[in-house]
Parts: sequence; C-alpha cells; structure tokens
Amino acid sequence: MQNFLLSIIMFICIVPALLIMYFIMYPREWKNKKRIFGINNRKEFETEKSAEFITTVAETHRKQATVILAILLVLSVLCFFIPVFYVQMTVWTVFIIIALVVIAIPYILGNSELKKYKKCLGIVSDNVLYADLKNAGNVHALNTSLLAVANIAGLLILVLSLLTDLGIVPIDLKVFNGSFVLTMSIGAVLFTNIILIPIAFMVDHSRNQVISNNSDVNANYNRAVKKLFSDSFIFFTFIDDIVALILFASFILLNSEVTMIAIMGIYMLVIMGEMAVYVSKRTALDNRYYAKESTIVADDDDYWILGMIYYNPNDSKLNVDKRYGMGMTVNMAHPVGKLIGVFCVLSLVASIIVLVWIGMMGATPIKVYDNGQEIVCHHLWDELKIEKSEIVSVEKGDLKEFKAVKTAGTGMDNCLKGKFTVNGEAGCTLFMNPQADMWIKINTNEKTYYISDNTKEGTESIYEAISE
Repeated sequence: MQNFLLSIIMFICIVPALLIMYFIMYPREWKNKKRIFGINNRKEFETEKSAEFITTVAETHRKQATVILAILLVLSVLCFFIPVFYVQMTVWTVFIIIALVVIAIPYILGNSELKKYKKCLGIVSDNVLYADLKNAGNVHALNTSLLAVANIAGLLILVLSLLTDLGIVPIDLKVFNGSFVLTMSIGAVLFTNIILIPIAFMVDHSRNQVISNNSDVNANYNRAVKKLFSDSFIFFTFIDDIVALILFASFILLNSEVTMIAIMGIYMLVIMGEMAVYVSKRTALDNRYYAKESTIVADDDDYWILGMIYYNPNDSKLNVDKRYGMGMTVNMAHPVGKLIGVFCVLSLVASIIVLVWIGMMGATPIKVYDNGQEIVCHHLWDELKIEKSEIVSVEKGDLKEFKAVKTAGTGMDNCLKGKFTVNGEAGCTLFMNPQADMWIKINTNEKTYYISDNTKEGTESIYEAISE
C-alpha cells in the first residue's frame, strides 16, 4: 500500500508537469504565440517562405515531443511495479529529473534552428533594453494584507504544533509524544510559505515589460501579469495552511503513515491544478496583448541559452520572466545569479547522491553475526560492534508491545538504526529489521541495544549464540 501511494504522489507530480510543459513548449499554432521555442515571434516570420519553414520546424519537434511524452508516460506507469519502497522512491525521483530534461530536448533543438534561421534572414540582436520611464517602479499588484493573514495563520498552526509536542497543550500523540515529529512535519509544509514571501515581493517589484509605445498598455499588461502571480502565491500560501491543519488533525485522530502520504498526494494534485490554471490564464493574457496591443519586440533571444537560461551581462536585473511557463528565473550573468546557479547544481548532485544512498540502504538487507568476540551488525558496512564481554543481560521479545520513536538515525520499513526512545526509555541504540517481528535487547554497563537479524530465524540464532 505504501509503495502504491508513493507512486500515486510521484505520478501526480510528474504527469501534469509533463503535460503542462508539452502544451506550452509545443503548441499546435505558433503564429499567434508570443514566442516559438523561446524565440520572440516577429513580423519577419510572417512571410510565406518563413512561415512555411517555421511550421515545418514546429511540427517536426512537436512530433518528437509527442513520442517522448508517450514513452515517459509508459515508464511512469512501470514505476508502480518496483517492489522495494526505498528503491522505488529513488527511481521515481531520478526519473522525474530525467523526464523534465528529456521532454525539453525538442524545444532546445527548435530554439537552435530558429536562431540559425534568424541569422539567415539577417536579423541581428540590437542589444537594446527597453524601459517605460512613466511606469518604472509604479506597477504593483501584490495583496500584502492577504499574504500577511495567510502567513500569520500558518505561524499560529506551527506554534500550536510546537506547544503540543512540548506537552503544554494536552493532546495525546501516542507513539509520537515528545518526538517533535508533528512540529517538523507541519514546519516542512509551512516552510514553503517562507520561501514564497521574498519571491512574491521580487516578482511584484520586477522590471516592467515593454510591449508597446503606449505607457497605459504597458501598465495594464504588467499589472495583469503581476496580479496573476499575486493570486497564485496567496492561493499556495492558504493551501499550505489548510494542509498543515489537516496534518495536525490526522496526527491526533488517525496517526497513520498511509494517511500522511495520501494527504501529500492530494496536496500535490491541487498545486498542479493551480499551476495549470495559471498557465492557461497567462497564455490567454499574452495572446490578447501581443496580438492586439504589442508594437515593440525586444530582440534578446541571443541572451537565452537553449531558450531557457538567461545570461545577459548588460542587464543589471537579477530576476526576469521565464521564457515559457510559470514564474521567474535569474540572470546567470549577475553575480548573485552565478551563486544561485552553482548552488542549484550542487544541490541537484547532492540530492541524487542522497537518494541513491537511501535506495542502496533500502535494497540491502541487514545482517547480524557472532564472530566469537563481538556481535557485529552489518548493513552497507560493519556499523556496530558489541563486545560480548561487556554484555550484562540479554532478552528477546516480539513487536506487539514495541514502540520506538526515532531521535536520530534511519527509520525505514526494513531498517531501524540509530538513537531511539523505546517504550519510554530514551537513548537506546537500534539496529534491527522490524519485518523480522522479533528483537533482542542487550544491556551493557553503559548502553542499551535493540538488534535483530534480517529474519526471525536469524534473530533466534543470534539470541542463542549470545545466551551461551
């Protein structure tokens, strides 16, 4: 069940994202679009010869993208059938990263072809940044009051969670009492709100786009764009608050991992739905203004690497509108942009390494054996050794009355390692597979250990060896 719910969440994350990217990057009709493969649409493309060429390029790469999308959808379904939970989690995450890159390959190829075609037409970038001085810094749409209310509500929920974990609010969290799992879970959800605050203000104070010689047209267009952003940010913030409340209630009433996963799945579905609504509204807005009101097209195509990465040393702005889709991106030529780029690459590499590591841990069975002098606990290496001469007492039991809350370490379906509070006793060292349905408690003068082999039979064998 856990594997299935994880797959549902990941499927909800990747499939709508791929579909949104597909329909934005590869539209059927390009003539009324603001951009084609990240290249600004322009009057030179309206001639019969140019239109025929661009139509061929667009259709060719749309067909390629369609094939890639179909293959990715099939692969996403196959991920449902990976049996080991942590291996499945690793595969899903790596697959999502690869899928988001692969679906963009035809777009990148189309961008390259159109840049070459521009040169064939003799179109050279003018390196001009347009500014509407009348509206500079005057167009804003962020509802700061509503944003503040949403964040204050989230903060109150977090404080309530902390007071509950501290025992000040008398609510029984059962096995999670004193573990601060409730505060950490709700804090993780509400942390998104903290990230959204500077992004919201950054977008609201971003440079206005100049699409017309008429300042009123520019003001109306930029106000409408920023209003779409503002509405989405506030929606996301309130959704985080609602999810945090539901999580709080589920900890008290249901106390189930499956419920938590289901909640997060629904949460991701709502987020993806709002993103689709935003993209639809933004596309309609751009089509309206660029078809009827636009008189200026800034030729900055050469500053967009692969049609996605903005690198313009002549632009002092850090953040600019993304070339496609929702949100903003950074100018990689800006000093801060370079730092952000390096940080993102390092974070991505580190995330993949961590996920592969977790997958290896989940797929590798633990093993406990007696080498004559020590009880050795082996997973990816010999992680724990207990001197037999230091053992004061040993006992065994099953998991019926076994309650462990992690303080620090690893908690998986097939592996519990690290420091845990066991049946109210803090500071216990665990190295066991809960699926073995048996534990061995070893007391030394200084520490208490709970261990098991990968199977119940193996655990019985170790217990007999220690008892002798």
